[in-house]
Amino acid sequence: MAKIYNKPYIESSVFIALIANEVTEGIERGRISKEVLSYAENGDYTVYTSALTIAEVYKQKGNIISTLTNDQSDRILEYFEHEYIKVIDIDRRVAEEAHKLSKRLGLTPNDAIHLASAIKAQCDKLLTWDIKFINKVQIAEIVMEVPAIPPPEQLPLIT
Repeated sequence: MAKIYNKPYIESSVFIALIANEVTEGIERGRISKEVLSYAENGDYTVYTSALTIAEVYKQKGNIISTLTNDQSDRILEYFEHEYIKVIDIDRRVAEEAHKLSKRLGLTPNDAIHLASAIKAQCDKLLTWDIKFINKVQIAEIVMEVPAIPPPEQLPLIT
C-alpha cells in the first residue's frame, strides 16, 4: 500500500466521523476516516491523538448529549487501546502550550490542546474534518489538513 502519512495526529472529528459513518456534502468522511486508520492498523504508520479525544468522541457532532449507544461507546474505548494509536497525555507542558496557542491563534481550548499535543508528539500532520480549525492554524511546526486516502495513481498496481 502507498504510504500517505508519516506521523499523523488524528483529532476527534475524524474518530467521530468513523463512529457515525458520516457523510457531509457528499464527502464520505466515515469511509475516508476508516481508510486512513486502516493504514495504521496495517502497520504503515502510528497515529497520535490526545487523551482529550477519548472524552470528546462521546459527543456526536453538533449534539450536546451523546447519541452513542452503549455498544458504540464500549467499542470506541477499546479501539483507543490498539498499539498503533499513541495517546498523548495532557500534562502541564501541553496545557501551557495550549494556553499560548489559544491566545495567539484564537483557538478554543480543546482545539489548542489538540494542536499542542500534536506538537509535543512531533507529528508532521494534524488531521481534522474541522475546516474552521484548519483555517485558523498556519504555523510552521505542523501541516493541518482533512484526512485523505491515496489517489489511485499512488496505489500499487494489481497484476
